Amino acid sequence: MFGFHEKRKIKRVLFSRPFLVFMCIPVFLMLYAAYSAYGVMQGAVEKREGLSASLGELEERASTLESDIERLDDPRGIETELRSRYEIAGEGEEVFVFVEEEIPTTSKIEEEEDKGILERFFGE
Repeated sequence: MFGFHEKRKIKRVLFSRPFLVFMCIPVFLMLYAAYSAYGVMQGAVEKREGLSASLGELEERASTLESDIERLDDPRGIETELRSRYEIAGEGEEVFVFVEEEIPTTSKIEEEEDKGILERFFGE
């Protein structure tokens, strides 16, 4: 193999300052790549959590829509939905519409307060 002096020359080169500085460059590049990958991973984790939350909402909405579809497959369900949305009556049914009378918003006292002094004595 190598003799004592040859091993000593190799150690001297490997442990020299220029060689150590040169070897720090790939180490720093690997650290930078690992840090960048970590940042990308954290972004993916956050995005996955957001997507899983929206997936839950969409699954809930899908189940609601499926129940609506099942209800609307029946003619009775269609009639119920039409009656609730548009307030329509079926055949042979009568509809009563109640209209309330308008209540005056101002009273006689308020009208008198709006009149001037001369209108109170001479007017009406």
